Amino acid sequence: MTYQAKRSKVLKEDFELVDENDKVVHTLHVSLDADDMTVRIGRKYTTLTRALAETTEAQRKAESHEDAVKNIEPLGRAVADLLEAVFGPEDTQTIISFYEGRYIEMSREVLPFISQCIIPRLVDMKK
Repeated sequence: MTYQAKRSKVLKEDFELVDENDKVVHTLHVSLDADDMTVRIGRKYTTLTRALAETTEAQRKAESHEDAVKNIEPLGRAVADLLEAVFGPEDTQTIISFYEGRYIEMSREVLPFISQCIIPRLVDMKK
């Protein structure tokens, strides 16, 4: 009888950045590695949800526009950290440049890819 140890194939997801004319400007490839990404993304996602809760509370209590802007910085850092955990530093810069500083739009468009596509795939792979 022969025992075989087999490597699993690397799963990938593609993420396209599409401009206002429906032209694909960038295609980013995300390599799914359950061993590495699950822990890394889990921590960043937890930090993001915590930052969102803290930012929401701080925004409610902000007494000036300056306070409101300062309070949102940790949320922006948490989003950037999560993107970097998924896409890597170079592709994260591509995403940030593509959205030209429109961070709310960027978050609204990119974060669902992570929460609805990447995380469930990693959970399935872990099983």
